[in-house]
Amino acid sequence: MQLTSRGAFLALAVALAAWGGTARGAERPSYRISATVDYELLTFRTATAVRVPAAAGDPLRDVVLFVYANSGGIGGDDERRRNIVVDGVRLNGQAVPFSADGPVLRARLPQAQSAPFTLEIESRGVVSRSSGAAAGAGLGADLSGLLGGSLVSQGAKPKNPDFGLYTYGNGILSLGSFWYPQLAVRERAHWVDRVPEGLGDVAFAEMSDFDVEISAPPRVRIAATGREVAPASRAGFRRWVASGVRDFAVLMSEDFVVKSVNVELAGKSVVVESYNTPSTSAKAERALDVAAQALGIFSRRFGPYPYEYFKVVEGPIRGGAGGMEFSGLTSVSSMVYQDLGSRLGQITGLGLGDLDKLLAQLRGATGLSPGGVAGAPVEAPNLLAGIIGQPVEIFESLLEMTIAHEAAHQWWAIRVGSDSVRAPFVDESLANYSAILYFEDRYGRPAAERMMDLHVRTPYRTSRLLGMPDAAANLATSAYRGNLQYGAVVYGKGALFYDALRHAVGDAAFFAALRDYSESYAGKLAGPRSLIDIVAARAPAAKVDALYRRWIEEMHGDEDISGGAPATFDELLRKALTPD
Repeated sequence: MQLTSRGAFLALAVALAAWGGTARGAERPSYRISATVDYELLTFRTATAVRVPAAAGDPLRDVVLFVYANSGGIGGDDERRRNIVVDGVRLNGQAVPFSADGPVLRARLPQAQSAPFTLEIESRGVVSRSSGAAAGAGLGADLSGLLGGSLVSQGAKPKNPDFGLYTYGNGILSLGSFWYPQLAVRERAHWVDRVPEGLGDVAFAEMSDFDVEISAPPRVRIAATGREVAPASRAGFRRWVASGVRDFAVLMSEDFVVKSVNVELAGKSVVVESYNTPSTSAKAERALDVAAQALGIFSRRFGPYPYEYFKVVEGPIRGGAGGMEFSGLTSVSSMVYQDLGSRLGQITGLGLGDLDKLLAQLRGATGLSPGGVAGAPVEAPNLLAGIIGQPVEIFESLLEMTIAHEAAHQWWAIRVGSDSVRAPFVDESLANYSAILYFEDRYGRPAAERMMDLHVRTPYRTSRLLGMPDAAANLATSAYRGNLQYGAVVYGKGALFYDALRHAVGDAAFFAALRDYSESYAGKLAGPRSLIDIVAARAPAAKVDALYRRWIEEMHGDEDISGGAPATFDELLRKALTPD
C-alpha cells in the first residue's frame, strides 16, 4: 500500500506527535520510525520522522540522508536497481522537493533552518532472497570468488560486494541498518555526501536516539537494536528504544531460538543474548560465553561498555564476511557457526581444477571423515597443503575470533566513531588487534600469538601469495583492488601496526592511550590520527610517527610480515601437485 496523499502525511504527523512529543534534546539527531513488514512478500513500508540538529551558526538549506539499501552491493549486484523508494518528504506538513541519487537522498528546504526541525519521510522497500540461501553454498561461493573473480585488475574500480546484510536467506530476514533514511554527518558546515563505494562497511553516522515500532507476524522473532518496551502506540506493533547509538539494526526469523545471560560490567548489569536458527543453536552457549568474556575484557582495557544489552544474531552473511557490527548488536554469519568437517566438504567441487585436488588432499590431511568427525591430524601431504593446512585452527577459532572482533567494534566504530569509507583502518585495524587482546587476556600470550599468526599475518601472506600487491593502510575503501587486498592490508598489516606500536612504547603508555582515546572521543567522531596523537603525547613522538609512516602510510609488509617477497601461488601449486 502506497501512502502518498496529504492526508496520510498529516495523519503521520499527528501519530508521531502523540507518540512521545518533541524529540528530546537538539544536540544529536533522533528518529521515530513506524515500519510494517510483509514477511511473506519480503516488503515493508516505513514512516520516519527524523529530528535534524541545526543552529544559527550553520543554517541548513538542505538535508542529506543515506538510504544505504540503494548502495551498490547492498541487497544485490545491480546498482541500477533500487531496493527502497522514497515516496515523499515533508517539513511542517508541507511537501518539500527531494532527489535520490543512488543511496543519497537530498531534501531542499523552502527556507534556511537555524533551529532543530523534523523531516517526515515515507518510503517502501523490498528485500531479495539470497541466491546462496543455504549456508553451505555460501562458503563455496566465498572461496570461489576469492580465488577467482575478486582479483581486480590494475586500474579497475572495485565493486561493492554483496555481503548478504540486506537480504533473506537461511530463514532469516536481515535488514541490517540499511532500511531507513539515515542522516548524513555534518562537517565544517557541509554534509558528508560522498556515495559509498569500494569495499567494507558503508555507514558513517553521528550518535542518535531511536524510538522504533515494527509490525510483523506474531510468530516472527525480531532482534533489534535497543530495548523492547511496552506498550506500542498501536495494536500489532512492537516497540524498541535506543539512546546514544549510531544505527538501528533489525533481523527477524520464524526460527530464531533465543538464549541469554546476565553479566556484570563495572557494576552495571548487561543482558547478552544470542539469536540462532535450530541448525546453529548448539553453538549459542559458546557464542554467549565469548561475547560476555570479550565485553568484560574490553571494558577493563578500554573503558565502560556503553549499553545495557548486547545481541549476537545469526545472519545470512556471505561474500567472505564473518560478521557485521551494529550498535549493541552484531550479526554473525551462519557459516561461522558450522563445524570444520562440513565446511571443508563445501569447498571441494568448486570447478577450480587442480585446486580442487589440493583441497581434497587437504581435507584428508586434517583427519576429518566426510561426516566431519575429527581423527588424529596427519602430516600435510605437500608444501601448499602445509601453507593452507592451518584451516583446522583457523576454522575452529573463527567463531571466537569473529565475535571478539565484533564486540571490539562496540568501542571502535560505535563508542568512538570514525569514517569507515574514507579511513576504514581507524576502526577495523584496531578492532582486529583488540580481538587478539581478548585471546591474550583470556588464554595467555602464546595463544594470542598463535591467533595473530592465523588471523592477522596469514591474510597478508595469502594475499601476496595470490599476487595482490602491498598497499598503504590508510586508504579509502575504493582504493583497494579487491577483498583480498583490503583484508590483507586493513585487517592484517593495519592490526600488526598496533602490536608494533605497543612493543615500541610499552604496555603502560599503549593501554593508557587506548583508554584515553576511548574516553576523549566517546560519542564523537575520531580522525585518522586521533589515536596516534594521543599515543605520541605519552611516548617519544618521533618514534610513534616513524612507526605510523612505516606501517600505515608506506609499504613494507613483505619485509615486516613475510620476511621478504613470497613465492607466487602458481609456483607453490606446481610444487604441491608434483609427485615426489
